[in-house]
Amino acid sequence: MPQDLEALAKEVRYLRDRFDIIDAIHRYSRGIDRLDAALMESAYHPDAIDDRGPFTGSPPEFTAWVFPHVGGAGGTAHNISNITCEVAGDEAHTETYVTFAVWSADGKKVSVGGGRYLDRLERRDGRWAIIRRETIMDYVFEAPANPLPPEILRGVRDRSDRSYLRPLDLTTEARARWEARQDAKT
Repeated sequence: MPQDLEALAKEVRYLRDRFDIIDAIHRYSRGIDRLDAALMESAYHPDAIDDRGPFTGSPPEFTAWVFPHVGGAGGTAHNISNITCEVAGDEAHTETYVTFAVWSADGKKVSVGGGRYLDRLERRDGRWAIIRRETIMDYVFEAPANPLPPEILRGVRDRSDRSYLRPLDLTTEARARWEARQDAKT
């Protein structure tokens, strides 16, 4: 292979690896926010260990531990940013900043926190997933919140959430509003 093509192939491999690694990290966040155990656990290899300080265990054990904590809440939002990624062959190390919110079932209180996920990932049979995760908490606080008005479109914490809908289309109510606007223009 000519040298230019070899360099390009290495660069493409790195970009693909990085994309797949970030996708695994995002699957975790979406899975915990939607209470989708299969999706959350797909971010890990089966023999992974997750260390949260008060909890250390396998992905299914972590799911069994965390879902009762977050499942009774009104909802959660895990926002991922600032991902550093070091790839070395079939192993990678990442540091991912996370900001999360957990709001009460009545919507009147919210806990907000932030920290970092320190992950070691491995590529096995072409699939990147977490093999070790350590969570470093940097801050957490509680604050009063205002419940959302009922007309605001809300997420659902299971696979009936609209984010799973394919193809995404307007709700019946939104379609009626859209059609009324179009009729008003004519």
